[in-house]
Amino acid sequence: MFWSVALDALAYRWPRLAVLLKARPRLLIVDGRLNRAVMRREFMTYDEVRSQLRPHGIEDITHVRRAYLEPNGMISVLRGDDSQVDEPIEPPVRT
Repeated sequence: MFWSVALDALAYRWPRLAVLLKARPRLLIVDGRLNRAVMRREFMTYDEVRSQLRPHGIEDITHVRRAYLEPNGMISVLRGDDSQVDEPIEPPVRT
């Protein structure tokens, strides 16, 4: 935890250093095609990618124009029909 805070403080103090210290989003899907190199690097399976897309309301990967694997592990999605999905769809709350 110390190193995480220390690196964040360094990146905040010296923004040029942030380029080296901070993780960047990785392009995971391009025009409905999976980037297998990113999947291998991040140890992701096809089923894991599909399970991350389902909360965004996407069943078929071919409907995705671009999808990015964010540094926090979430996937950001741009649909093929130019509608951006900012937030995953919340599941209904059971009481």
